Amino acid sequence: MIKYSMAIRYLQNAWQHFSGHARPYEKVAFQHAFQHASILPVVEALQNMQNEDGGFAALFEPDNRSTVSSALATSIALREARRLGMSVTEPVVQFAVNYLLETLDPETLTWRIIPEEAQQDPHAPWWDNEDGTLLNRFSGCVLNPRADLLGSLWAYQELVPEDLLVQLTDAVLQEATTAHEMHDLICLAQLLGTEELPDVYRDPLLEVFRERVLPLIPETRETMQGYVLLPLQIAPAPEHPLAFDLEAAVQVQLELLLETQKPQGHWEPSWSWGNTEADQEWRSILTFQNVLALQAWGL
Repeated sequence: MIKYSMAIRYLQNAWQHFSGHARPYEKVAFQHAFQHASILPVVEALQNMQNEDGGFAALFEPDNRSTVSSALATSIALREARRLGMSVTEPVVQFAVNYLLETLDPETLTWRIIPEEAQQDPHAPWWDNEDGTLLNRFSGCVLNPRADLLGSLWAYQELVPEDLLVQLTDAVLQEATTAHEMHDLICLAQLLGTEELPDVYRDPLLEVFRERVLPLIPETRETMQGYVLLPLQIAPAPEHPLAFDLEAAVQVQLELLLETQKPQGHWEPSWSWGNTEADQEWRSILTFQNVLALQAWGL
């Protein structure tokens, strides 16, 4: 049972972290979400991460220290734009979608998750491409980040050719039937939670999750330890189509979140490659994600 005293302290503790140690984006995003601050600094901070080509710097994902644009970073940025309620008329959105249309591989209908140039900058071992095997390790990027990006393209469908949207969706649904890798499933869950996704596509994806994916998601404290697929990564808010299916597991994770918040107000990542800057940025990202989830689920 979640103690009320713990539930009312987590925001106070989080602000202690954001006021002194957070990177600029999460700080202003927290102020807007929880302290009634203007949205303008959040939009400006998002714009500052956008490159001239319309994509977002790979640095948006802290384990890759490159400043070149990447599909991965752009997927995260567009997810934020949607969370903020940014419309299709916003230049940030229009430039980002145009970047995706320009960089889509017309033969495979996929986006390379990070560009080859990112190899030149500091990065975690899992982003290394010295031997040229990065795309193979990500299964040709057929789901990560394509399924996540597809959700944003449906959200901003006025900017996307209709036939392309259909082609991309059919391709993703075909790959979804055998998906099992953790990050692929997270990307599919993002697509599933996209309000604008037509039911004709949502229903078969729901069936895949209920038949194959939900049994893989931890339900106990013991199985939620370490770097594993967690219920809030599938259903971050009660509005998600799988929220009811995962409600019991989500409650267990929410209790764990309240118990594992550090005295300084942040949450620690369960991974590290020894880069101090990346570790600090992940603390900001995870802390913001966790307080959003706690608030969304009514705590």
